[in-house]
Amino acid sequence: MLDAYRVLLQPPGTARLIVSLLIGRIPIGIFSLAIVLLVRAETGSFAQAGAASAAWAIGAGFLAPIQGRLVDRFGQAPVLIPSTLANALAVIGVITCARNDSPTWALCLFAFVGGAALPPLGACMRSVWAQVFEHDADARNTAYTFEGIVAEAFFIVGPVITTVLIAISSTPVALIVAIALSLTGTLWFATAPLARSWRSPPYERTRAGALGSPGMRTMMLAIVPTGISFGALEVALPAFAVEHGQEAELAGILLSLMAVGSVLGGVWYGARQWSSPVVSRFIVLHVVLALTTLPLLIANSIPLMGVMAVIAGLALAPSAAAAYLLIDHVAPPGTTTEATTWMMTANVAGAAAGAALAGIIVEATNARWGIALACIGPVIGALISIALRGTLYPAYEPPVEQTRREAV
Repeated sequence: MLDAYRVLLQPPGTARLIVSLLIGRIPIGIFSLAIVLLVRAETGSFAQAGAASAAWAIGAGFLAPIQGRLVDRFGQAPVLIPSTLANALAVIGVITCARNDSPTWALCLFAFVGGAALPPLGACMRSVWAQVFEHDADARNTAYTFEGIVAEAFFIVGPVITTVLIAISSTPVALIVAIALSLTGTLWFATAPLARSWRSPPYERTRAGALGSPGMRTMMLAIVPTGISFGALEVALPAFAVEHGQEAELAGILLSLMAVGSVLGGVWYGARQWSSPVVSRFIVLHVVLALTTLPLLIANSIPLMGVMAVIAGLALAPSAAAAYLLIDHVAPPGTTTEATTWMMTANVAGAAAGAALAGIIVEATNARWGIALACIGPVIGALISIALRGTLYPAYEPPVEQTRREAV
């Protein structure tokens, strides 16, 4: 099954991009959780921790499409290098504010800037894949699934690294390690020949950009509620651990187990060649994601929550891969990177709302209601994708689309 992924190493220069991507994106699984744990440890408030996490997510959602449009216009290196430097300085500001009892607004301001300056490595890598495998739909499906698996792997490794570093040192040290990894991976990626030579194809620029497509707008509406689920879980799971007599940091293990399920589902999905239309796959996988999230509500112990987290993660990477493949068909020409970042924005916008709402809900009631919020999100997203599925079809499937077998 894993042999299908060897195609990703065949184009010259992709191995370096993959390795640098692995290094540079590990901090994704560290930053948000470590910030929640840092603020909660310093203030004792889940509500303030949720506010800081929301500020980070709002920052990422606010600037990501702008970064994507700049990448499409000027190239990858001129955007990635300044972004990773600004991100590092902002995270240092978060640490400084948290440790010196600074006002909440100052803490949230640095968190906002840190999220806004998060380097769009994933979007840049997907743009390279779209160009390298332009005429090979199966290879692109495998590449996008690999991206989903990598992202989930970071949510396995990241929380574990966070938990270990906090146990042997402190939360600020975990954030400093994340800064170092982000700088190293991003700079290595940005200076790679494939990244430096990548250029977006010429296109007629409009103010709407990628959102000029009705299909892109539908995907945004469907994915925002799913993002709410992720943000809510980052606050609700630490509260769940505390209510069951454990340290809040145990939530890192629960989030990692959810990512394990996603990796398992993604490896299976990406190794297959699919004949069904990607629109149908996107909708079906969204429904499956909603159904597999619901069992989180029946968990009444830490071990059972771990099992339910694995089940909840099974459809994550496959549904994300289907969404990114669908972008190739609904996004206007020449807006690949921007379109990808809009999808990321939909996720982080939902996560921001989810984190903030879950913080308030958990503070006023208990973790169970925060988990309920996390379960409602994917259900709403699935209903939206079904109701507006007609907008996804007109731009679907270019007339000449080669499969991997045809390319070979």
